[in-house]
Amino acid sequence: MTREGSVRCMTFPGGDGPALIVHGGAWDIPASEWAAHEDGLHAARTLGADLLRQGAAATDVVTEVVACMEAHGAFDAGRGSVLTHEGNVEMDAGIMCGRRAAYGAAALLRETVHPIRLARHLLEADRALLRFAAGPEADRMARTFGLRTEPNAWFVCEREAARHAEIARRQTDYHTSQPFHAGATPRGTVGAVARDRQGHMAAATSTGGTPFRPEGRIGDTPLPGCGFFADRAGAASATGWGEAISASLLCGRSVMDARSPADAARAQIQDMYDRIPAPDGAGATGGVILLTARAGGAVAWSTPRMARAAWCAEGASFLVVD
Repeated sequence: MTREGSVRCMTFPGGDGPALIVHGGAWDIPASEWAAHEDGLHAARTLGADLLRQGAAATDVVTEVVACMEAHGAFDAGRGSVLTHEGNVEMDAGIMCGRRAAYGAAALLRETVHPIRLARHLLEADRALLRFAAGPEADRMARTFGLRTEPNAWFVCEREAARHAEIARRQTDYHTSQPFHAGATPRGTVGAVARDRQGHMAAATSTGGTPFRPEGRIGDTPLPGCGFFADRAGAASATGWGEAISASLLCGRSVMDARSPADAARAQIQDMYDRIPAPDGAGATGGVILLTARAGGAVAWSTPRMARAAWCAEGASFLVVD
C-alpha cells in the first residue's frame, strides 16, 4: 500500500501481439472488498483474453470487458455505482477506436444497464455529428438501439445505499475531490485498453461518478483525452478525481508522451498531483493504465491502492489489488 500522493508504477512488457490491461479503480480499497475486486478483475481479464485469442477487434474487446465489470457489482460502474446527493445513480461512459480516431460517449444515464454499450453504439452510429449524448434523451437512445434499460431504483445496491446513508450522516459540506482524500470512500471507476492482432488500439471507461455529488455533475470519464483516449500509438483509461483528470488531459497526454510507457504514466500522474490542488491542500490523485502499440504498457497511481489486471499473448500477466 502506498501513501496517498506518492506515485507508484507497474510496468507490463506486453510484447507486440494481442494485449489487454484492465482497471477497477484507484482508491483506499478496504480489505473486505479485495476478494470481490479480484473476482471482477479475473472475470474481465479472462473474457478479454479469450476474445483477443479468437481475433476480436480491440473495440469489441474493451466494450465487452467493461460491460462485464459494469455487471459485476464490485465496482463504481453499472449496478455497483455510488449514489448522488439525492440518492440516485447517474452513470457515464466513453470508448475510442485508435485506428479511426473515433469515439462515443454518454453521460448522466439513469436507466441504461450497460452505459459502455450505448457509448459503443454512438461510436458506430452513422451520424458523425452525434458522438456524445447525455441525460434522459441518452437513455431514450439506448432503448431505440435495443439496449436494456431499468428503473433507477434497480441500480441502487445495498452496499452503496448504506454508504450513502453514512456519508449523509457525517457530511456537512461537499467537494468532488473529497472522496479522493478522505479515507475509504469508493471511487472504483472501471476501464480497459486493448491491442488486437492487427495492432489496432482501443480504450473504454465507465463510472458511477463520485459519491454524494450534486445531480448533473459530469467528470472525466465520458470526455475523450481525459477519462479515455486511443490513437495508433496507444490507449489509456483513467480513474480518480474527475475534475483534475479533465483539466490535465490525463489520458491524451499519457498516450502522446514520447517517453517509455512507465515514464509517461508516472510523469503524468505526478504532474497532475503537483499542479492541481484540492481544497484541503493535497494534490489531485488518481490512476491511469497505458498500453502502447509497440513498447508494452504501464499502470501508475497516486492513491493507496489500485485494482488492476493484464494479459498478453506472449504470456505475461498480472492481477493485483494493492
